[in-house]
Amino acid sequence: MNITKLFIVLILLCCSGCNTVRFGYNHADWILRYWMNDYTSFNTAQREQIHQDVDDYLRWHRKNVLPGYIAFLQNVDEAVNQEGGLKVDDVIRLRAESDSLYRLTVEPMLQPSAHILSTLDNEQIADFAATFAKRDGKQRKLMLKGSDKDMLDTRAERDVELVEKLVGSLDDAQEKKITGMSLLIPFASRAFIEQREAKHAKLIALLKDKAGEDQIAALFQQWLNAPETFISPQQQQAIVAYESAMNEMTVQIVAMLTARQKHRLNERIASIIDDFKKLNAAAEAESAK
Repeated sequence: MNITKLFIVLILLCCSGCNTVRFGYNHADWILRYWMNDYTSFNTAQREQIHQDVDDYLRWHRKNVLPGYIAFLQNVDEAVNQEGGLKVDDVIRLRAESDSLYRLTVEPMLQPSAHILSTLDNEQIADFAATFAKRDGKQRKLMLKGSDKDMLDTRAERDVELVEKLVGSLDDAQEKKITGMSLLIPFASRAFIEQREAKHAKLIALLKDKAGEDQIAALFQQWLNAPETFISPQQQQAIVAYESAMNEMTVQIVAMLTARQKHRLNERIASIIDDFKKLNAAAEAESAK
């Protein structure tokens, strides 16, 4: 599960300004194995299994999933440039497409990840739990630092930085408007963090109980299909309110973009699409041998 989540992050980072998509993608196998090994000290058999699973997964992903990424990015580009401008319904539709792609991407690695985790011994499980605690604590410190106002200000700064990575420099009026909108959006970081920690706690509990592969895979399916089960209705309400407000904010941000900024965003999307097409073509050629 964590392997594929990192892979999604690597792909999404490409949309934030990386001009070497193919380089990063082609080295994803090394990055994923290095990142996974940081969780605990796997034995030789486990490392070999992870190596094989990652190679099989990336081969499958290049051939079968990249076309979906390409279509999604083309839909984003079309929605941003359509006559009449981007609408909230467009954002909701694109969010649904993104969720579907995420499920398609994650699904094949649930069982292999569950298999590896079911083979951990007590010492490895303790290391795994310690890594979760360290990373969760780091995220809490980063996302929930200071007063409520401090946290809102920090989030607004991150929102401005993200938009600039996508479209280039913002003028003062744009930056001020984005900041103002961000400050009014419900703060849901605490709910997201608590949801993540609850999921991690459930996984560690299963590992300590020596749960089998199928039980762990079932938990991963629950993570994927019903994440709301890990938090309270109030926390889920905060997340829904946040996402709804972000949909509105996305529409307003696109509406304020200058022709130059929109052109830069179009070029960025086109570049990523081109790289994904080349990666997919190479995978098709390899499978045809």
